[in-house]
Amino acid sequence: MKVSKLDQVFNLFDTNGRRSDVINAYNIYTNILEQVYEESESSVWRRYPNESTQFRFYELAIEKSPEIFKQHPKYDNFVKAMENPKIKMAFDKGDISYLKQTNGLKQLYADLDNAIEGRARHYSSNLVKIGLADEHRQISPVGKSWIHGKKLRRSRFENLLPIDETNLIFLRQLLKLRVYAKDGEKYYSPMLMAMYILLNYQRVSEDLFITMIQMLNPYLPIEPSSFVEEFLGGHAQKLEREYVPFSTDALDKINNEPIPMSKEVFASHFSSGKSEKTIKIYREFYENLVRFNREGTTENLEKLVELFSDTQKKSMINKAFGFGRNVFTFDTRDRTNVSKFMELNEDVDILTNEDLNTKLFLQFQASKRHDGVREYGDVTRRVMKVTGIISFKNGVVELAQRDLWQKFFSKINLENMVFGESTNEAYESYEKEMTSPFLNHLTLEEILEYEDEKVEQAIVEIKDELNLASEEEIRETIFNQTSEAFIQHIETNYPKEKILEILQLFSDRSNDLKIQKMVAENTDVPTIFEYIVGIAWYHISSKKFDLFSSFNLSMSADFEPETHAGGGAGDIVIDYDDHILMLEVTLMNKHAQKRGEWEPVLRHATNLTIESAPKKVTTLFIADDLDENTINIWRAVATVPLQSSRESDKFADTVTIMPVKNEELAKMIQNRKNETELLESIKESFDKLSTDFNMGWRDEIIKFI
Repeated sequence: MKVSKLDQVFNLFDTNGRRSDVINAYNIYTNILEQVYEESESSVWRRYPNESTQFRFYELAIEKSPEIFKQHPKYDNFVKAMENPKIKMAFDKGDISYLKQTNGLKQLYADLDNAIEGRARHYSSNLVKIGLADEHRQISPVGKSWIHGKKLRRSRFENLLPIDETNLIFLRQLLKLRVYAKDGEKYYSPMLMAMYILLNYQRVSEDLFITMIQMLNPYLPIEPSSFVEEFLGGHAQKLEREYVPFSTDALDKINNEPIPMSKEVFASHFSSGKSEKTIKIYREFYENLVRFNREGTTENLEKLVELFSDTQKKSMINKAFGFGRNVFTFDTRDRTNVSKFMELNEDVDILTNEDLNTKLFLQFQASKRHDGVREYGDVTRRVMKVTGIISFKNGVVELAQRDLWQKFFSKINLENMVFGESTNEAYESYEKEMTSPFLNHLTLEEILEYEDEKVEQAIVEIKDELNLASEEEIRETIFNQTSEAFIQHIETNYPKEKILEILQLFSDRSNDLKIQKMVAENTDVPTIFEYIVGIAWYHISSKKFDLFSSFNLSMSADFEPETHAGGGAGDIVIDYDDHILMLEVTLMNKHAQKRGEWEPVLRHATNLTIESAPKKVTTLFIADDLDENTINIWRAVATVPLQSSRESDKFADTVTIMPVKNEELAKMIQNRKNETELLESIKESFDKLSTDFNMGWRDEIIKFI
């Protein structure tokens, strides 16, 4: 991607299409693009009157995310207008000059372009930024692999990582991500900056971590080592204030003002569209600060303490002059002790009237830029979470498997890779062509141009560190540690009582926000339901199993659910020693189940039954309510041999699908019932259906022809 201006903040998700479930949105939008092109004769992304692909994209976005797009009056008005045969005929002709002749048609055309197709362009642009599609909205090889759940070609090092395909795809894409200057001659790599920080500092404040990554751009390269050391050493405000040179006439005017500057000059340069009341509070802060800097008395400090004791004023001042952080630190026990105050704020360089006007003006300007840093940084954090290698917990950021990564990066001069030089031709070759590296699969070693010999050295060092003999032993050890950590996460955060509390909430979709706050705020509720059902089964099961590996959803390094994985696998597949249990989970109401679940569940169950033989497979279909026709069809086909959708010459003699209501799952936990009695009852019931089935029944009927 490119940023066109010196002070521009890069973003991974366009604010016009911003939603909290960013990863889920990537998945939905990529799938929508595929559907749009499957329906279209041309498979070209163009606006009306040339194509209807952009209109169809927006239409499907509304349909697939009704909880996000609740109000769309201009779209509704346009659809309603198309019910008029004359209006529809006018639009079907595609004559723009005719449409612009009358106000009614002219407005409809403008709404189509700006409010409908325009939003489709905004929403889909997010796929381009992360490399899931090119600028023409054609799905990239990376995007296709992701939505279809294709197994990735993994490198030696990637095989050691306890992350799934979705985690790895986003890790690779972020490591490939470059933010280019407008002319394409310089670039900045945000993820490499993130890795540099976390490899050199074990625990970092989330606020400072995201700010460092998000505030930088290719126009103003820095030396990462000294920058990070100074930023984390208490000089964050100063560095952010001075990063972008705000050399303007306004600054010259401020420089020529006395201290304190006149109220008129202050009001005109510290307004930024704020109300008179807000500017008055800024001025109160400024005058109290000037007074304290002149005479650092207890009385003058009390004025500052009083000002910052007002919660509303404190928030406004911190946002305007402190980048959302506290401008000053006060001693909690002795707030008006001047010596302690100066000691706690020794790195705050506005506690002197020397160049105070200039410092405050620059701080005010930089704080405005920080609003964008904070907003877009939140999206960057969400995308980084889905890599599965960075932990964001309790306001602290850490690198998961840090020892492993330190060995891997020890052979690379990472600091020199954060900023780079390029050409516009190289930029276009890197990310704009469908054959470019950014849109195609590259392993970590290929992305970093890591030599085989150095990879071998790193892996040998990892073996020696862990006292293990092979790469497979390394992998097993790391996966076992991760699985155990996940179980500890469940025991700590999701005991039976909490699972029962959450399970009952899914019956009413008005509880969605409450569920998200209890589990994962930025994850869609169907994915959370899948996650909670899996944990519920962990509490039900009397037999131990690898829950972490049983999920077909992606998790963050903090074991929060991120998004459901693509492909043709079931939601949760539990491999017991003597049999396999698959849990298929849905929040679809019973009226939608036949259309949305009947075939996929049957296909997943059939394929798994064939591929797992001779182990027996039982599938539980778990929903809040059940459609009688759907579950009875599944029951009926249990007596019929079913063909694999992957290997046409293979059949399952019988497929067992048992529907279970959400409330029944909860009752099993409440009544302390384990899986044994349920599975025995299912087997006994379905065994009664067993009968010899004549695979040639159809041939016998038509043999007379």
